[in-house]
Amino acid sequence: MLVRRLSIRSLFAVGSLGVAAIWLMLTTVDAQTAGERTAASSSKRQPWTTSRIHGSPEKPEPYRVVSAFPELRFEKPTSIEELPGSKRLLITEMAGKVFSFPKDYEIAQADLLVDLQSLLPAGSTQQNISLFDAECHPKFVENGYLFLCYVHPEGGGLTRVSRFTLDRSPAAGNAPPKLLADSEQVVIKWPSGGHNGGCLEFGTDGYLYISTGDGSGPNPPDGLTTGQTVDDLLGAVLRIDVDRAAGERTYTVPSGNPFVALSGARPEIYSYGLRNPWKFGIDPQTGGVFVADNGWETWEVVHRLAPGSNCGWPVMEGRAALRSEVKVGPTPIVPPIKDHSHTEANSVIGGPVYRGKKLPGLNGAFVYGDYITGTIWSVQPDEDNSYAGTTLCDTDLRIVAFTEASAGEIYVLDYDATGKIYELLPSDKKDNSATFPRKLSETGLFVSDPKTKLKELKPAAGVVPYSVVAPRWMDGAEGARFVAAPGTEPIPVSYAYESLTYPEGTVFAKNVTLPNNPGAIRLETQILHYEDGTWRPYSYLWNDEGTDAELVSSVGTSKSLRQEASVAGPGAREPLDRTWHVNAVNECKLCHNVGPKFILGFTPQQLDLSGSPSSGPAAAISNLMQLSAAGIVAPSPSPAGGAKWSLVDPHDPAKPFDDRARSYLHANCSACHHPGGNAIVSFFLRRDLPFEKLNTNKGTGIGTFGLSDAKLIVPGEPSHSVLLYRMSKLGYARMPYIGSRVVDSRGVALIDEWIRSLSPNAASSVANMPAEDAVKNTSDALALVAKMHGGKLPEAEFQAAVAAGVKTSKSDVRGLFETFIPESQRRATLGPTIDPLVILGKTGDHDRGKLIYFSDGARCRNCHELDDKQKSIGPTLQEITKKYPSLGDMVQHVLNPSLKIDDPFAAYSVVTDDGRTLIGLIVEQNVQEVVLKTPERLIVRLPRKSIEELKKSDKSLMPDRILSDLTSQEAADLFEYVRSQKAPPKSLEKSPK
Repeated sequence: MLVRRLSIRSLFAVGSLGVAAIWLMLTTVDAQTAGERTAASSSKRQPWTTSRIHGSPEKPEPYRVVSAFPELRFEKPTSIEELPGSKRLLITEMAGKVFSFPKDYEIAQADLLVDLQSLLPAGSTQQNISLFDAECHPKFVENGYLFLCYVHPEGGGLTRVSRFTLDRSPAAGNAPPKLLADSEQVVIKWPSGGHNGGCLEFGTDGYLYISTGDGSGPNPPDGLTTGQTVDDLLGAVLRIDVDRAAGERTYTVPSGNPFVALSGARPEIYSYGLRNPWKFGIDPQTGGVFVADNGWETWEVVHRLAPGSNCGWPVMEGRAALRSEVKVGPTPIVPPIKDHSHTEANSVIGGPVYRGKKLPGLNGAFVYGDYITGTIWSVQPDEDNSYAGTTLCDTDLRIVAFTEASAGEIYVLDYDATGKIYELLPSDKKDNSATFPRKLSETGLFVSDPKTKLKELKPAAGVVPYSVVAPRWMDGAEGARFVAAPGTEPIPVSYAYESLTYPEGTVFAKNVTLPNNPGAIRLETQILHYEDGTWRPYSYLWNDEGTDAELVSSVGTSKSLRQEASVAGPGAREPLDRTWHVNAVNECKLCHNVGPKFILGFTPQQLDLSGSPSSGPAAAISNLMQLSAAGIVAPSPSPAGGAKWSLVDPHDPAKPFDDRARSYLHANCSACHHPGGNAIVSFFLRRDLPFEKLNTNKGTGIGTFGLSDAKLIVPGEPSHSVLLYRMSKLGYARMPYIGSRVVDSRGVALIDEWIRSLSPNAASSVANMPAEDAVKNTSDALALVAKMHGGKLPEAEFQAAVAAGVKTSKSDVRGLFETFIPESQRRATLGPTIDPLVILGKTGDHDRGKLIYFSDGARCRNCHELDDKQKSIGPTLQEITKKYPSLGDMVQHVLNPSLKIDDPFAAYSVVTDDGRTLIGLIVEQNVQEVVLKTPERLIVRLPRKSIEELKKSDKSLMPDRILSDLTSQEAADLFEYVRSQKAPPKSLEKSPK
């Protein structure tokens, strides 16, 4: 079904802050006994009264979701449909039940329409059914036909589309509808094997469109290599006429289908090259078909289909080339109209093409969302007929389906966070983005000195520091954590994986620093803010002086560093030049979502430091107990039977080796690798599961990367274990693929030794051969790299291994060694220092460049409109192409935006009397006020009397190194698209007669 792979990004399960800090803070309970501390847990904590974190730094999203039927909840629902002529909604559940209910806000119970389990042959079990979708016939009011797509147990499991008939007998009267049990007519079926597709929609032509998946599991990509073939029904959208039979078939094939005349092709195919199109929509006005297709490792895509469309899978994954050895199908590959990298989305779910009257702003838009992040978008054609996307709203839902109902409602269905139905409505939120704190000193989290700002970083009253047992690897950085909430009610923590209700306004913050010589480098402060039932992540990037930090935009940013000290670990060789990446908002949400219940580090197992080493007096007492005694937390009851699984410091040699390794994997991997994770997560690394339940003793589907006899974990053989390989490399297939860009030497050494300990009598796989020979295959290279990370190579051999590893042409091997060299010497992205010739030497592609420009993460689109000067922060694309007709001049300007700044686009900084600092363009000023347009496109009016300082900046608003995360080819593609956006020639005036 929903096929995605997520990876590690737990923002707040990171870093270390000595428990002595909490001990000093909580000295009022020092004299109490352990029992008294427990009894004192009902005491009131000190409230946080200085918070200025309210609302959002962005303008309110144009839409919101609200509960449509608050009393109704379903068990893993999969689709939602309105029954024509009845004002009733229909819901399908994965296990095979179909319900209906009237569209009544107060409805408390749905009516069972059918349970497909009851129709199975005797002896079938519940696991035999997976129900995906339901669709009513266009003449449903007349014939009562309902089509269901589900997996039936016949033949070991086949996905089928069947037609059922509703009971429309006079005796039924006004009773809730029921299906006639013996009315099933199988229409079409195909092999079930993981990716089944399963969406049904009738088009304006009266034909039934059906999506199928590529018939295999998430790994390897297109395991049956069927995406580019048209001789089976897999990986496609089909189109059939269900109102006419032909021979043994209960349907006919429309004559306009693209492959009816192609020998050997399945004529039912309308388009192909799809991976797992879980849901799609058809424009009721134009008949256009829009499909959201689940990607694999890198991209989620949206296609507008035409007869014979080849969407590219598995030769392409969105815009990225994937399997070059696969022969392209009978029609050329067409690019998607929209794509999302896995920093933005992870499992796109299609919805309707909206044509209702209730939401006129969405007229003609294809609405879709993401199962993992909960974000809802729309995409529709612009004036130039290119497709532009819009973010409609961010939610905390597990979106599984949409529908447009007869009154113009758009309903959103949640799968397993709540199992409820929501309605998409225009936003009613107040725009307070202009007052949202743009600097950390303005948040109220820390005491700000008028002269030194946050140099001391002293928590404000009510802001409580805390520590965790097993901190997550953060590229050598350390984190000091804090929690704060208005009011006095305690903050909940739970031993179980459950959703908790936090005090309104709760904030978790983590200050991230990098150890350095002579002093630590402050990098960023990450914040997770709870308001209106939603968690919102933000990051503040510290200035070089370490006195304050500035809010980072939602697309993230990067900062170049020079670090003198090496990252901790015996094999670490930290290069002098490196880039610190500040995550985009949706990158944070990839782990902080409903799956792992949002808050990752603030759990009893992570807070219980009673057995952790400490130099302070709190070493003998549980940190959790202290927090509870002070009324800061309210722990839920421990699990049934009193059993408590625990974590230990992964690098504490006094702890049992298995506990250390399992705690490391839990802290770094379990945010995604848990039983409730998305479908591509096929193994688990949570500490509470016994090793035999981790599901790691199996072959890997994602690929072996050249490892011999590879499995996820091969006990006793780390050099054959994909888990160790992926955490040991950089570049493609790295784990975590977000949140880390430096390999953890101590972690690699720990997991290498742990895998070896799982079967101590296994033959040693440690490479003892010269580096030049070891780098010839991946297993030997991995064994060599593990020795390097463990500090087991003399310096001369270490340098020889690096030299041999980075010059190999095998990318699977080279990626293991790139962590030991400076970023500037690595392949792929342009990085912080860019030679313009590497861009100018490439031939750009207009269509690929358009995808990059319209990407949610494209920074150029944030400020530069095509031709709308009112919306643009900087010059429009048409103005840019006019000013820089030469590609070389345009590239130089983007690489050095502050060399020459035109007056209309000069930035000004304003300091107000209430301590705010604003930056933007002056769009208007007079004796009474100054009007700024900020980089977030906000118009802020500031009375002159409130301005303490107004200063013109010598820096452009365009960020430096804006191209650093692109490859040279992607940069060339982007410039090609920008240069194509020339203003149309002015019409010649008619000569007078």
